[in-house]
Parts: sequence; structure tokens; C-alpha cells
Amino acid sequence: MKNGQITSVRRDSESQSYGLCCKPLTKRQKNCLIAVITIAIFIVILGLFYLGFRAEIEVCTTPSCVRSATEFLSHIDTKADPCEDFYRFSCGNFLQNTNLDNRGSRSVQDVMEDEIQSEIRNMLELPIHTEDPRSLNIAKKFYRACMNESAIEEEGLKKIKQIFVRLGGWPTLQGNNWREDQFDWMDAVHKLRKLGVNSHVFFRVSVDRDEGDDSRYVLGIHETSYSPSSLSSELESFYLDYMVRIAVHFGASHTTAKRDSNEVLRLFLELAKISEESARSNRTTNERLSLSELQYEYRNIQWYYFLSGIINPTATISYDDDVVVTAPVYLKRIDLLLTKTSKRILANFVVWHTLQYLINFLPSEILSEAYDFLEKINKRMMRPSTPRWKVCLEVVEDRMGPVISASYMQNFFPEDDRYQIVEMIRKIKIQFQSNLLKLEWIDKETKVLILEQLHASTEEIPSYGDLLNMLDKNKIYDEAKVNESKYLESALNLNLINMNHNYGLLRTTVEDEWFMDSEFIKGFVIKYSPKKNTLTFPIGIFRGIYYRPDRPEYMNYGSLGTVISHEISHIFVEAEYGNFPGELRSWWSPNSLLNYDEKLQCLSNQYGNFAIPELFGKQLNPKKTRDEDMADLAGMKISYDTYINRVQENGPEPLLPGLKYSPNQLFWIASAIRHCSKYSIEDLERYIDNYRWSPQQFRVNGPLQNLKEFAFDFGCRKGSTMNPENKCDIW
Repeated sequence: MKNGQITSVRRDSESQSYGLCCKPLTKRQKNCLIAVITIAIFIVILGLFYLGFRAEIEVCTTPSCVRSATEFLSHIDTKADPCEDFYRFSCGNFLQNTNLDNRGSRSVQDVMEDEIQSEIRNMLELPIHTEDPRSLNIAKKFYRACMNESAIEEEGLKKIKQIFVRLGGWPTLQGNNWREDQFDWMDAVHKLRKLGVNSHVFFRVSVDRDEGDDSRYVLGIHETSYSPSSLSSELESFYLDYMVRIAVHFGASHTTAKRDSNEVLRLFLELAKISEESARSNRTTNERLSLSELQYEYRNIQWYYFLSGIINPTATISYDDDVVVTAPVYLKRIDLLLTKTSKRILANFVVWHTLQYLINFLPSEILSEAYDFLEKINKRMMRPSTPRWKVCLEVVEDRMGPVISASYMQNFFPEDDRYQIVEMIRKIKIQFQSNLLKLEWIDKETKVLILEQLHASTEEIPSYGDLLNMLDKNKIYDEAKVNESKYLESALNLNLINMNHNYGLLRTTVEDEWFMDSEFIKGFVIKYSPKKNTLTFPIGIFRGIYYRPDRPEYMNYGSLGTVISHEISHIFVEAEYGNFPGELRSWWSPNSLLNYDEKLQCLSNQYGNFAIPELFGKQLNPKKTRDEDMADLAGMKISYDTYINRVQENGPEPLLPGLKYSPNQLFWIASAIRHCSKYSIEDLERYIDNYRWSPQQFRVNGPLQNLKEFAFDFGCRKGSTMNPENKCDIW
């Protein structure tokens, strides 16, 4: 069997030999036996030829298959030997044709995200129709407000100057006319909150899930991280010059701007030192205090007054409410700092914070100053190359994520797709059970516990009911005031709606709103929660290279199926949650756990020998990645077995046009293509240092070197790179 040639689907079976006690054959009998064997071989060859001929003429020519074939050809390098480097074979063209430009990396997921963004763009650029949901029409208007750059220029600095007046004025602009007795930093922060401006000036107030009782919410106070805590004389000069130039644009005198900007910069550096001290502190646990205890512990701030001004009008608080402090050292230091800093400096700091938060909504003359500053401190070009439509898309998604999610589901995720994916998951779980029961290195006791967890596991895949729920929740945007000629004002109005929603959660019961996030649309990571024993699926993974309902299933099982199998395999190795919150108990018996460790060690030994050519032969650290390496192997093996069983039930599938590869081979190619990624040297080093997955080429080649099914399907000779003599036989 040769590389790249069509091979037939097969299943491994155990051969048996029987010792027969019989007399030696006569010459005539031998001749007859030879004739019979020859005829049988001829029939088998004829049958294989017939099947091969049929496979060649059964080619899928639908638009989806043509598109799939084009996608494959844009990724694979037919000159590469699949038996020596399957990742290079599957991703060679992608690596060759991908230009990183100023990016640190580029992957197939990035390409898919671009496609999804284009689909959302098309959705938002459609005309406004009265029959569409009101929230979607508001999103369209807000997108247009962002794209209306001439209106932004015409609006100028009018709106932001009005905001400064509401805060009590900008001392740098007003000079000696600024009234210190009319300023209070807490009142200024409250006004920011009511205006829809980021109010996390000195610390951040949030409503979070209560770690002690995840069915409810609790107030949280967190540090606002500032850095750096020290600057070189050159950088300090750059910062001061930038601040002064901005203030002068607003009408301040150069002398006043320089003096005040220097004071604001000193406060910034002091806050940064406190942030660094907090980070270095040994406090690893949060403080949980009642509001009255919080007031006693940090007594220079009137906490009831301050927190009420943030939470109202969407919720009320009492002195008995719990408050979680995540950075006690930071809060203790800033509690003192705010009392000793003059009101003028605090007022200038609040204004500067506001200006920086809103700078992307301001005219080009202000933005140009910001980019000049960034280019000076980074010593490279920082002007954005991102098209305006992408910038505006992100702005809309940040503020109206649930609206985008609901509309995208409505347009691109029909209920029939969901049913097919649920069926795929069901088949994969059945295959997992079948494979598990055959494993000799896991004892019966452990298998029973694993199967209980496997059968009890659930999937969170968005349904039509979720869509209706999202549409209902989106009614909070129905009262939004969006003016296509007033971009900043429209953004602040949407900000306020979201703030009110988030702070209003305080007195409500926690509901899973994972599908309300815009990342739910663009995400490609399936998450397994051992606590809930649930797999959560983003919509993005049901698109593009991962899944399409109208293409051959070897592509869907090769790509999406291997991801699902990977995540389900974590059910095998994750600890089981007990009957009490936070209680963990392992289901592995000592003997099975010992065997599992031996299997992991086999993989570690193998991956420890992998070298990264781009990093001068640097070797992997499998101690950090071995659980994910194990899951990668399980993902490919189980999904392949599931697909083979499907073929046995439903018959072989047609080929892709213009490709000479069999369905089995196309399965393996699909499993590899989803990993195609190109990295700069710096990003590759960062990936290895910070992630618990092996680099992408080893997530492909590593598992496949241990699968005899792959070697058979590609006819890889024994001893070749992709078919080594020694394999880790696990699943």
C-alpha cells in the first residue's frame, strides 16, 4: 500500500490458528489446493479492484464538497511525505502561504473568526426592517454611528467636555476658577457610573458569583491594576508631553497643564507601587467581610455611601451584606492614600482616567496624539491597520453581545444542525464505553465509576429555547437611545444599560448565561466542568473547518469529532465531585491509577524526545502537557473508531473532487488541519512557557505515531517516523 493511495475501510480482528492433525498431502491434492488458493486470490483482487473502481467514480460534487476540497488543497502540501511528517503534509501550504505581518501568530481558528466576523458584519449592514427584533435594529444603528466618522469629527469634544462639567470640572482647564469645595471623589465616581463611563478609578466594584454558594451573587471589591511603578527619564518625558498636549487640545494653558500633569503622573506611579506591593504580598485568600466589618477595617472611606452610589438604582444594600475583598493590601494602602491626596490632584486624576477610557470615541486630532505617544514609547509604528468595520464590530459586540448571539443563532445555527451534533456526541459516548470496557489496564471497579460519570454527563448546546430566552433578555436594549450622528452619546447609553443589568444581578439567583457572551459566537473551545459534569459548546465550533452538515462525515468526525472526544476523555481523568460543595474524591483505584501513570509516562518519554526546529532543537516539557497529550490521543482514536462504525452501518461515503485520498485518509487530514498554526519565534516560546498543550505540530504527529490505524490507512512502513516500532498502546 503506497502513500496517498486509496485504501479501504477495515476493522482489526484477531486471527486464530488451528493445529490440524492430518496426513501429508499428495501431489494432486497440493495442485488442487494451489488452484483453489489462486482462484480465491483472484476473486479477492477482482473484488478490491471493483471496490476501488467504485470508490473512484463515487465522487461528491455538491457545492459543499467542492468547497471542502478547495479548503483541503489550500492546506495540504502534496510534496510532503505523510509517513514522515503528517503535520507538514496536512498544513504545509497553510504555513507557506500565511503571512504573519505584525501578528505573533495565525491559525485556522483566526481564519474562521474572520469569516464569522464577516457574517456578523453582513448581518449588521442589512437595511433596518420593522419586522426585525428592535434590539437588532438598535445594534445596526449603533454600528452605523461608529462607521459615521464625519459625524464623530463634527461632534468634536463637545460631549466629553459636558462630562467633565458633570464631574465637577477639570481643574487643569479651569485653573483658579475651579472650586475645590464642590468636589468629592466619591461623588465624581458615582457620576461616572450614572453617565455610563467606566467608574473603576481607584478600585473596581463588581457583582460576582459567590464562591461559597454559586447559586447567588455577592459584592466584590478589587484593585485597579496600575503599572509601571517607575519610569526612565525619557519615558517620563514622553508621558508628560503626551498629557500636556492633550490638555492643550482641550484649551488648557501650557504652564497649568504641565504642572497638573506632573502631579497626576506622580499619583499614577504611587498607585502602581501599591499594585506591585499587593502582587508581592503573601495574601492568597480573599477577605470576606460584612459591610459593617468592611467599614471598621477600612475606615477612611464611607463604604455604605460609596457602594450604594454604585449599585443604585438597580439594587439596594445593607450593612449585613457580605463583601469579598480580593486585594486587602491594596485596599489598606489606597484607603490611606486617598485621604492624604489633595482634591485638585484627585479631580485631575478622575478626569484623566475618563479621558483615556473614552479616547477611542474622540476626533482624529486626539487619537493622533495617542498614537504618537504609543509609537514613541514602543519605538515602532502603532497606527491601527484594522479596517474601520472591524473596529466598529468589536464595539457593537462589547456592548450588545447577547443581541449578536441571538441574531447569529437565528441566521446561522438551525435546529436541525443541533440535532445532528447531539447524535454525533451520543455515538462518541457509546464508542467510549465500548473502548473502555476492552481496556485491560483499568480494573472493573474503576470502569464502573467512570461509566457512571460518562452516562451522567450532559452537554450545553444552544437550543431554540435558549434563543427565545436570549431574545427575551435582549428587551433590556429596547429602550436604548442610539443616534447615528452621536457615537459617544450612544455608546454611553448602552454602557449604562449593561451596568444596570450587571449590578442588578445582586439580588437574583444565578443563571448560566454563557451563551450571552459575544465569545460564545466566536469561540472554538469546548469546556468540560467536572463539578457540573457538563460539556459547554460555543457556536463557533459548529462552523467552517470544524463542521458543516452538508459535507461527508469523515470531515466532521475528523475535525469536530476529535475535539468532542478529546473533551469527553477528560471525564476519565478528572476527579469526581462529591456530595458537598468543593468536595473532591478520585474514582481511580490504586491499581488503575498506577497503570494510568505508566501510560502517561510512556507518552512523556515519547514527547520528551520531540525537538522544535524553530527553537534550535529545544525539547518539549511533557510533565506540563501530558494530560492534554493523553486527551489528544484519545480524541483521535475514539472519533476514528466511531466513524468506522458509522461506515459499517451506513456504507462508505463519496470522495472529494480533485483529491486522490480515501475517506479514511481524509478523516486523518481533517483531524490535522484544525491544528494548522504559524507562530513567530517569540510567540512560539511564549506558547511553550504558558500553555498546557503541546505545540500544534506535536498535537498532530504525537498521537498519530501511536495509532496503527493511521499507519495502515496511509500505508506507512514499519519504522517510518509516523509508524515507529514502539507505540504507547493506551486506548
